[in-house]
Amino acid sequence: MAKPEFQVVILAGGTGSRLTPLSEGLTKPMLPVANRPLISYQLELLERVGFTEAIILTNMETMKALDKYVGEIYKGELKLIFENTKGSVGTVDALLRIKDKIKRNFIVISGDVIVSESFLHHMADIHRTRNAAVTMLLKKNAPLTEEEKKAKQKSQTLMNDFIGLDAEGKVMFLTAAADLEEHVAIRKDILKQSQHVTLYTNLLDAHFFIFADWVLELISQMKEEGYNLSSIKQELVPFLILLQRTKKIPTKNGGLKEFIKKKNESMADILSSKRTSREDGMGCFGYIMSEDQYCIRVNTLDTYRSANFSMAKGTTGYLPEEEPGKNNFISSSALVDVATQVGPESVVGSSTSMGPKGSVKKSIIGRHVKIGKGVKIINSIIMDYVTIGDDCVVQNSIICNEVQIGDGCSLNNCSVGKSYSMEPKTKATNETLQSDSIMMVR
Repeated sequence: MAKPEFQVVILAGGTGSRLTPLSEGLTKPMLPVANRPLISYQLELLERVGFTEAIILTNMETMKALDKYVGEIYKGELKLIFENTKGSVGTVDALLRIKDKIKRNFIVISGDVIVSESFLHHMADIHRTRNAAVTMLLKKNAPLTEEEKKAKQKSQTLMNDFIGLDAEGKVMFLTAAADLEEHVAIRKDILKQSQHVTLYTNLLDAHFFIFADWVLELISQMKEEGYNLSSIKQELVPFLILLQRTKKIPTKNGGLKEFIKKKNESMADILSSKRTSREDGMGCFGYIMSEDQYCIRVNTLDTYRSANFSMAKGTTGYLPEEEPGKNNFISSSALVDVATQVGPESVVGSSTSMGPKGSVKKSIIGRHVKIGKGVKIINSIIMDYVTIGDDCVVQNSIICNEVQIGDGCSLNNCSVGKSYSMEPKTKATNETLQSDSIMMVR
């Protein structure tokens, strides 16, 4: 069997700090999205497009969880190679650990990305025909609602990137909106290099890249020279974009080191160079996904909710493992009382029981969940082994594994951490509840 054109690397070493309390006691790649581990969507993507092997860079704790998942649950045929990133100081340093294993151009996928496969052959064509140094996946963000705009202004957290593309799709400018102050400055040599540069303010880097094989040799030689890059997004890709302006194309077998030392220039000299000639092999390109292609990065509570609810709709190209019903997904082993209604865009996991006179609307119910009578669950995510007493109302909330909720409780817009116990008739709104008794008001 011929080897695939590209190798694949999945970055799965993140701690999920922005997903607290969901990530407590549960590694990020194993977070359930519509009752499936987050990483299962990436593995399914790779199988769909014909890959047979993937390298997973992760930490020891996550490696143990993934090894158990692969051994006991995963039914695919991908050969998975785990590499421990212990001691790495960033995603670039983690990549250097597998330098000797990379023999061809390679794809790097962030471990929290869920994306449809329909874009991949277009992106690969760009990388192949342009002989690119890097090709990056870009997605358009939906326009913010007025409430979202106010929330962004209040938190001063902007997720979009400012990206300049020329007429050929070459990335001429890239910076995160959060790094900008009041204005965007574009160097004159960029405009000289390309007469037509479109600046996008509604694009987001999807953390899905295709790199030329020589890029690892480049950063390895740079490290030997004392120039360390840490982040793929924040340092490596911007450096490659700057490198487009140089005339010399680095080659293997020591050529990269000589390139860095050429004419006794330091790396600072290269970065400040105003040379504008370009040659094939050094280009950095972007592929903008169409609106009908699904892509989300599950790295915040908001995107976690969105990913779950999108899967329940059945419109992403991926499906929950539960049996499809009439606009919902209910496991054949779930026991749902005939007097309880499970509405559209909902998922009910295996071995879950639901008492009478309840309702589920646009929600995800995990496995081995016990729900009493008269319970209303609306726009919420309930993970595994949760117990919910009688006459409770749970809306716009996320309930983590092994939580116990007493009779008559009401939760609205709450996140409840693993193993938390809620006393009967407790009412909570806009709170994060954790088992160490810490209560955080949002």
